[in-house]
Amino acid sequence: MTTIATFTTPEDAHLFRMCLGSQGIKGFLLDEHFVQLFWYYSNTIGGVRVDVEDADAEAAVSAYKNYMTALRTGSYPLNPVRAWPVILLMSLLVGGPFILFGRHSHRESSKIN
Repeated sequence: MTTIATFTTPEDAHLFRMCLGSQGIKGFLLDEHFVQLFWYYSNTIGGVRVDVEDADAEAAVSAYKNYMTALRTGSYPLNPVRAWPVILLMSLLVGGPFILFGRHSHRESSKIN
């Protein structure tokens, strides 16, 4: 087993592991559960490690370089979700999100006084 990359959060490690999986490389996460339980020790133990088989190490290093380049440049293969038009439309139709979430609790608190 060869360690290819380390991440401070398990979520980032899982994203990279899935990227490896899409290229046919099986990755394994080490110290994932420890970091989830004791997140403040993540830097102390070296974070969550992504390991691969020795035979796949060279291809995994290349995949890691491509993955990090895509993260830095923002050239993701998927388009980002633009939810603000839906939220704006729903707010206009309903009369504002504060009516949905805050109005009922405001009435109850005024009865107490």
